[in-house]
Order: sequence, then structure tokens, then C-alpha cells
Amino acid sequence: MSEKNRHSVSEELLFRYFLNEVSPDEQDIVLSWKAESEQNLEEFARVRMVLLDINAVNSIGKGAENYDASLAWKKFQQVNHVRKTSSFTWLKIAASIILILGAGWFTYVSNRVETLELIVQNEQQAIELEDGSKISLNEGSQLIYPDKFKGSNRKVQLKGEAYFEVAHNPEQPFLIETDEVEVQVLGTKFNVNNTNKDSVVVSVDSGKVRMSVGGKEEILTAGYRGVYYRSTELLVKIETANTGMHNYWRTKTLAFKGATVSEAVNAIQKVYGVKVKLSNPEIANCKINVDFENEEIEHVLEIIGETLNLVWSNQGDAYLLAGYGCPQ
Repeated sequence: MSEKNRHSVSEELLFRYFLNEVSPDEQDIVLSWKAESEQNLEEFARVRMVLLDINAVNSIGKGAENYDASLAWKKFQQVNHVRKTSSFTWLKIAASIILILGAGWFTYVSNRVETLELIVQNEQQAIELEDGSKISLNEGSQLIYPDKFKGSNRKVQLKGEAYFEVAHNPEQPFLIETDEVEVQVLGTKFNVNNTNKDSVVVSVDSGKVRMSVGGKEEILTAGYRGVYYRSTELLVKIETANTGMHNYWRTKTLAFKGATVSEAVNAIQKVYGVKVKLSNPEIANCKINVDFENEEIEHVLEIIGETLNLVWSNQGDAYLLAGYGCPQ
């Protein structure tokens, strides 16, 4: 371009023009200068393309409100001297700038953690996380989790009920958050039930977990469950009956291994939604070892009756187990 045009329309003025940061007079100057010659038109197009390339790469993954005009101008100035170089040299310089910005975008994408949400409506659903942990969600449950775990822990949020098989990684503890309770794990199998209005129950099948809420905590191992009662803000540790009831929603199996009849009856009542009465209080402490997998209630009572020399009957509003006591 001529010396006159160089002084009247600088690259800085063109830069502001393309950002809509010029006055009406300056806009007229640019448009008049652009129409004066083919050379000016080429210069106009060149500046516009460089700015578009820089903006396109630099704005990837960012909102428009985060656009930094000063930073864009500094990057633009890096190719300011190319007016005196060949087109090929200029293209190489521009490509280098875009490559550098692209590397930044690659780093941004690699480190970005996306939050995912899984909502289970009318059926159970299983999911495997990126660390290898497996989670089975009961119907009506919700899980919020990251697509990849970064930082010092592996944290998920649970509403409802889920069974966890956590991949062992002592360097990155696994954390489960409910509305109030936090469960910390190193590697184990356990059930978290957050469906009841008054309680949160954690039942451990293997390994060890820490259940904490409001400054209180309990360490739970296999054969124990922790119960947090919301109304009283009480956290207790209870030895579990060997019934497998906490996992029935997933396995459809009741496993009475050394359980008392009282414990078995409690499990049956909750799983089948029925009432079971005992004719003789001495029957309550009798112990049984038997498994049931997705059986009808009548068949369950029949097997218990045969095992302990008991007779069952349907009383209309409840089932009755009758007998004289534990077999010798």
C-alpha cells in the first residue's frame, strides 16, 4: 500500500474495525481506503483472515463473555511483520500460532472433567465407571458422577439405592455423598439405601467403609450396617442378620445362614410385604440355614416349616408359623 494509506489505515485500526470498536468516522476511513485499490482490498482481507483464525482457535471451549481482545491483539502483533515477507512465510508463521493455540485446546480437553447424570425410572440399571468400579442402581434412583476421576478422590452423588463394587485404589479413596451422609471406601462391596425418609442405611458385604455425618462416624466391615436416623440425627452401627435382605432388590435371593426365625420373619415381611406371626415365642430363636431365590412366599414358608418341624397357614390378614420349639 502507499505511504499515505499506511498512515491513514494502520493494522491496529483494521483490527478495531473487525471488532466493531471504531467510531463512525474511522469506519468511513476504512471503507474508503479499502475501495481505493486492489492492494488495499488484499490487505483488508489478509488482516481479517488472520484475526478470524486467531479468534476461532482461541475461543474454543470458552463463552463469548470470556473473549480477551487485548490477548487477541498481542497474538495478532506476532505476525505484524509479515507484510514484508512472502505469502508462504506468512502462512507458516500464522500456522505456527494456530498450532500453539491448538495445543492449548488439546490440553484443555484432556483435563476437562464432564459431570454426568444417570436417572433410573422403572427398572434397575448397572453402570461401570472409568476406574472399573461397578454400580447397580435400584429403580427410582439417581447417580451423579464424573466421566473421569481427577484429583485426590473419586466422588459420586447418590439419591435412592445402589449397590457398589468399588475398584481398589488406596491413593484415591472413593466417596459417596447422599443428602447428609458421606461414605468413604478404599475397595469393597456394599449397599447404600437412601430411599427411606427417616434413615440412610449402609450394609457392607466385604471390605471396610467409613460412614460419617455431622462430625460423627462409624467404621463398617463385612457383616455390619450403619444406620443414620434423620429425625434424631443418630448414627449407629449394627451387626447384620445373615439374610441377604439388603441386597434382595438386586439378587432376588434371601440367604438365611445361621439366621434366627425372628430375623428370617422380619426379612420375609419386608421383602414380600406381608405379616408373619409365630404361635410360640420359643420358635423365634430357632436357627436356619437355607437360601431362597425369587421364590413365592408360600414356598418359602413351606421350606422353613419342613426344616424346623413347623406348620404354616394363611390367616387372611397374615401368615402363621406354628410349632413347639426348635428341633433337637
